[in-house]
Amino acid sequence: MKRLSVIISIIVLAASTLTAQTDVYLQTQRTGMGKTPIFVDHFGPMKGEMRGDARSIRSILVKDLEYSGIFEVSGPEDADSSMTAVARVEATLGSSGEKLLLEAQLMDFSSNEVIFNKSYRFSRGALRAVAHRLNDEIIHFLVGSSGIAQTRILFCRKEGSYKSVFLVDYDGYGQRRLTRGELAVSPKWMDENRFTYTSYRHGNPDCYIADLAKGKKWVISARKGLNIAGSYFAPRDQLAVTMSMSGNSEIFLIKGSDGSIERRLTRNRAIDCSPSWSANGAELAFVSDRTGSPQIYVMDRFGGNVRRLTWGGNYNTSPAWSPDGEMIAYSSREGGLYRLKLISPDGLSEETVFEDYLSYEDPSWAPDSRHIAVTVRYGKKPWIVIVDIETGERRRLVQGESPSWSP
Repeated sequence: MKRLSVIISIIVLAASTLTAQTDVYLQTQRTGMGKTPIFVDHFGPMKGEMRGDARSIRSILVKDLEYSGIFEVSGPEDADSSMTAVARVEATLGSSGEKLLLEAQLMDFSSNEVIFNKSYRFSRGALRAVAHRLNDEIIHFLVGSSGIAQTRILFCRKEGSYKSVFLVDYDGYGQRRLTRGELAVSPKWMDENRFTYTSYRHGNPDCYIADLAKGKKWVISARKGLNIAGSYFAPRDQLAVTMSMSGNSEIFLIKGSDGSIERRLTRNRAIDCSPSWSANGAELAFVSDRTGSPQIYVMDRFGGNVRRLTWGGNYNTSPAWSPDGEMIAYSSREGGLYRLKLISPDGLSEETVFEDYLSYEDPSWAPDSRHIAVTVRYGKKPWIVIVDIETGERRRLVQGESPSWSP
């Protein structure tokens, strides 16, 4: 595994009338120098009834910053921890009426210039949410990209007689079951609130849409045979779906609003399935066994200009196009194990993320195009594992399979 790390250059952009708020950006590139050091001070108050809540928020934030893979986090408890830090986080927790109020500062460590001041008014039950939000804003200000601490992951797990769809926060907290009394598989996010899944509630594998904000679900495709949604492109309301109403698995585009068929993309005797949109909606990666074994292909959004992407291995599946459009993750069977691989859309660059004794299946990208959720089997039990492709770090999330990371 190639290790990617961070070299830091702090650029302070000041207007002619300098204020206390200064924009600071960390420029990153691939080097061998390790992670960016950041200092997280104790959160006040140090005494009183709010001390425990302040410590909880700080603890959650530290974990978030560490999970990002970008930072080496230190605090007052670490000897000489401030010597190399490039930024410092301070915060004080107080009250505002019946709510709590967190006032936080991000500061340049060497100059003591304030990068930003943030205030969050919230209920005690939202401690984790506030810490996640602060983390994402720190990453946005320092790196210029979006953090992932406020994202969620869908997955499947068998409990009782059926596999059900579950939801969990990106750090493994807030787990809840979303489907009951039906065999439900293949959950896929459409946007921040809606997702698709395939249910056998009425015997046929029908495709449903569930809206978490509205608490509703409905059938979007119940055609005879398979109805499995693979990927949604919001600007055109196009849902790429695998259906077998003609007796063979083919890829179609249907409207997310009403399920009407907009276009059939594949038409041959082979099995075509598992479509995944490119970031710009111009192409889709998919799986086909048209040459005798499952391989990854790419086609344009009209079903034309088909090209084979993978040539190594005799069983390549589950393509997932990264949100930045730079890479396609997939699973490749080698010697009885599934390897997690990354390949560029032109096929010229390819990398095996891990070469060990574990199988990595069902990859799903985080919105930062750095982290991937995969299914890993430890013994007979599948786990959702989070992989940082730049550091090679892994962490088990929850027991389950078929993850889908929210946008």
